Amino acid sequence: MGWLSGKVQKWATNTQARELQEFVSRLRAIDSEELGMILATATHHRHHAAERFKWDLMEPGLAEMANPTLTLQIGQIIKTLQKDGRPELAAGYFVWLHTVRAANNPDLRQLGRDMWRELERGMPEVQSAAWGWAGLTGVVLDIRDFERFPAGLTPTPQ
Repeated sequence: MGWLSGKVQKWATNTQARELQEFVSRLRAIDSEELGMILATATHHRHHAAERFKWDLMEPGLAEMANPTLTLQIGQIIKTLQKDGRPELAAGYFVWLHTVRAANNPDLRQLGRDMWRELERGMPEVQSAAWGWAGLTGVVLDIRDFERFPAGLTPTPQ
């Protein structure tokens, strides 16, 4: 049974690494204004998830320990948003899906740091992205503490 479990774990890690690498590549290709919007929505989702689901996504390791199906639940939210034609909101949840995966798998940790390094480029644009979103939709994004990094995923660890 251990052999099969090891094979499944290796397959899952390889799949997740490929998906995270593709996400990081997309982030590298976009400008800081677009990154600011992704980070603004991701921050808003983080606060919403804390209030609604009691998920502390800034402590992704602990969050998954408390809720072992966390990545499955985030994945379901993403699928629903995509089905509803809301890719701009789904992108913010992809940040958290990859964050939880990277924080809990040492083989993905550096890719998680790479993702947050790219998102960091958007930090100067978060406030204007949130204002633009509010002007467009009437929805005020909660961007408190947008400049914080999740535990274990600081782009340049000390």
